[in-house]
Amino acid sequence: MILGRSTDTSGVRQVANLSDELQSVFEQAESKYQIVDIELFFVFRCLPEEYERKSTVRHVKKENVIYFDLVVSEDRYKALSKSKQRYVLSHEFYAFLNEKIQKYKIEHLNVNEFIADMGMWLREIGWLQTEEQAEISEFEEKYN
Repeated sequence: MILGRSTDTSGVRQVANLSDELQSVFEQAESKYQIVDIELFFVFRCLPEEYERKSTVRHVKKENVIYFDLVVSEDRYKALSKSKQRYVLSHEFYAFLNEKIQKYKIEHLNVNEFIADMGMWLREIGWLQTEEQAEISEFEEKYN
């Protein structure tokens, strides 16, 4: 398994920086799921709502890649601190991945195990916090 990512965001929001935090998660997934012959490529887009762009997924069989195009609202994110953006983005990413990957039959991949592993690895990097944990992180970010 290969995991990759890219971003399409303005520099004002933290989405591009936050997606960089996924590097260790992707490395763990690639290591554990070496036998799975597929590439999962994620594009994180933080765009104005006026663009009316929706999140999409497409499987390009010829390339053996599933493209996950996650679109989040720049209008919503601009009012959030970095820790709140991390909180929202992490939950949107995990829910999107969980829902969409279920639709594909990927040889040698136990999807439920993969999703559970991803959840564990995301928590290890400070993603998927509870709302209360995100509030504490925001407070610490502000005063440290």
